[in-house]
Amino acid sequence: MHPTPSNVVPLESTLPSCQHHRSAHAGWRCTACEATLCPRCVVGRRAQTVLLVACAHCGDAAEPLLTHRARVPLTQRLRPAWRYVFSASGLQVLAGVSLTLTVLGWLTDMTILFLKPVSLVIYGSVFWATFYKLARESARGERELSPPDFHHFIEDGVVPGLRGVATFALPWIPAFIYATLRYPLLLEVFEGTTIHAARLARFASMALLDPLMWGLILLALVWLPAVLLLTAAGHSIDSLLNLPGTVRRMRRLGRDYVLFGAVLGALGGAHLLALGLATGLRWMDVFLVSRLLSEGLTLIVPFTAAHVLGLVLHTRGDALGHGLDHEYLEPVLGDTPPEQQAAPLHEDAPFSSASEGVSFVEVQTPMQRAASDALAALGAAVEARDLPLAMSLYAALRQQPQVRVPPAHHLFIGQAAAVEGNFPLAVHALESAADVAPEDPTAPRALVILARVLGERMQDAPRAEEVYRYVLHRYPDTAAARYARERVTTSSD
Repeated sequence: MHPTPSNVVPLESTLPSCQHHRSAHAGWRCTACEATLCPRCVVGRRAQTVLLVACAHCGDAAEPLLTHRARVPLTQRLRPAWRYVFSASGLQVLAGVSLTLTVLGWLTDMTILFLKPVSLVIYGSVFWATFYKLARESARGERELSPPDFHHFIEDGVVPGLRGVATFALPWIPAFIYATLRYPLLLEVFEGTTIHAARLARFASMALLDPLMWGLILLALVWLPAVLLLTAAGHSIDSLLNLPGTVRRMRRLGRDYVLFGAVLGALGGAHLLALGLATGLRWMDVFLVSRLLSEGLTLIVPFTAAHVLGLVLHTRGDALGHGLDHEYLEPVLGDTPPEQQAAPLHEDAPFSSASEGVSFVEVQTPMQRAASDALAALGAAVEARDLPLAMSLYAALRQQPQVRVPPAHHLFIGQAAAVEGNFPLAVHALESAADVAPEDPTAPRALVILARVLGERMQDAPRAEEVYRYVLHRYPDTAAARYARERVTTSSD
């Protein structure tokens, strides 16, 4: 067990109050006097892209208090989930995917028999690629929908499609095998692409009286949410067959797994209703319009389910081995800024007085003032591409962890140090570029460069592959992930 950092509030603990305003929640802790501070008790100053926060009482640096995302209950996060598809971006993606599936469905009906499987594979690939992409985006905390990216048709389309079909079908395989062996009539229900309703009704009347059949269906319904969660979390199909391991992971989720299953059940009922309405639309048979409307109607529930799946991973994914532990920590007060703000720091300007009559000079120690000046000088050196000066300033700032160096500066130093052959400095700077701002576009780029330094310059292939695999897991829909996928495949052959 790793010790809990002093600025992390355990999930089972109550949120601390401000030491000077007991009725207010604290959002920071002073690194010197260790007082817990509310927004009224801290002063912020913007230095380029960095927000420096200091204690308004002793002048030393203040670090934000963090807590696990699960402090906000999953029930609260799920309440607005129904709006997800009906946002502006949601309706755009819904329309685009519906049109694509409509054309693919029409081609499946019109094409010759032996080409129908090809159209069906493409149809399923588009659906499942979109489903898991929306789930991954929601797991990262994004609320805007974006269409699937098919730069590599096999990797971005066919593989997710086959994986989605396989994992969704997995829980139903025991029931299907039993029904096939127990009731040979089931094989007579399907004849080509035609379903014989009378035979299906006879099979259903017999199966509904079979208690073992009911047990296998119940097993599938309980197992299905786990399969969807673990697949979206990046687990292999082999691990899904490990039922004891799957049960352990689901027990870690506890009530949230039960809630997720119940929500999926409710969405399943809504989907059956949507399918009934879609059948009525198709019966109208207005060329492609009926098919387009019916496709859009039947996509609403799956897209909502993908969002719900992503919200579970966003809140409790660490219990399933999804991501790193520190990624599930968020500021206690969210985006609440300090109430006292000083004027932004310019490279050629000394500290000036803060708002509300509070001077930022009064809350800065000499060491902090020197660090802030060095940070501004580093920004000037990076802009001027002065490598020796930038690297020397960066080396000095490394010794002052309270200074927040912008991710772009970390990346610049990492690249420069790699060119100069200073690989330890390059590794530190590139890791820092990804750690200080994991959602910044520089993060996946820095990690790919880091992996190249480790593998190509330092001959540490195992560690390089770990970094590449993390890029695939953490940033799956980026150019960096596509590059990493090629490197991992090559190194694994």
